[in-house]
Amino acid sequence: MAETAGAPPGQAVDAARSGRTRGFALALSATVFWSLAGLLIRLIGAATSWHIILYRSIGAAIMVATMIAVVHRGRVAEAFRRAGWPAVLAGACSSASSVFFILALGRITVANATFMGGITPFLAALGAQIFLGERVPRRAWGAMGLATAGVTLMLGGGLALGQFSGNLLALGSAVAFAGHALFLRWNRRSDMLPAVVYAGILGILFGFLALGASGISPRVTPRDLGLALTMGVVQLGGGLVLYTRASRHLPAAELQLVATAELVLAPLWVWIGVGEAPGAATLAGGTLIILAILMQALGARERLAAR
Repeated sequence: MAETAGAPPGQAVDAARSGRTRGFALALSATVFWSLAGLLIRLIGAATSWHIILYRSIGAAIMVATMIAVVHRGRVAEAFRRAGWPAVLAGACSSASSVFFILALGRITVANATFMGGITPFLAALGAQIFLGERVPRRAWGAMGLATAGVTLMLGGGLALGQFSGNLLALGSAVAFAGHALFLRWNRRSDMLPAVVYAGILGILFGFLALGASGISPRVTPRDLGLALTMGVVQLGGGLVLYTRASRHLPAAELQLVATAELVLAPLWVWIGVGEAPGAATLAGGTLIILAILMQALGARERLAAR
């Protein structure tokens, strides 16, 4: 990392350890925000998926644009210029992932939609090795294998038949989110928060176009509007801000591994909030995912100690 270049070995190790710990905490916090999506969507009354996409994107774009203006002291154009095309591409992937995920929730359960995201670490790891030259440690592969075993266990116990289109959309969301992680890492030395604004702008565009093509009014009830905007500001915007910051400290594969905690939390919130209870296989698989995250965190600490 740039901030450790030229530092004495002891200071470099301490800085690397501190940065990795910070990145892990930021990425894990982001999953807590993201995991609220299913619950908030289940609480919405009459609004369609495209209404949710539209107003969630508006909330996220406004919140993050305001944050960029504050952090960069009004030099918003310069922040976007430094983020460059990687931010545009990361935003496009993030927007596509969000759109696919919300559309999937209209066809399958929250658990099924989130479980499909378990393949994302493998996609991110493969892409990072091919395009970014990031070597994936053996322990990370083992941890991702354990996480995949948990996802497989949950899918085997809860995946319903006759929901091919919903599962396909969820798969598309996982692929797009892996691309989002790779583009963030590509330009990690710059502030990549503009990627969130690009994602919001694209989501707004997709929402208006889809509603217009369907002949549906963009108007919704005040309650649904409040929930959708809350999703944009807190669940999506807050989560992406934390995740973008984490991407400066953790490799893409490790980012995605930590993000699998959402597979445990999302069904839990829906279970508590609206009574959509996960089965025994879901709970058992979630335990394996938590163990995988702990395994990866301990492995990262051991590698730093070895240095």
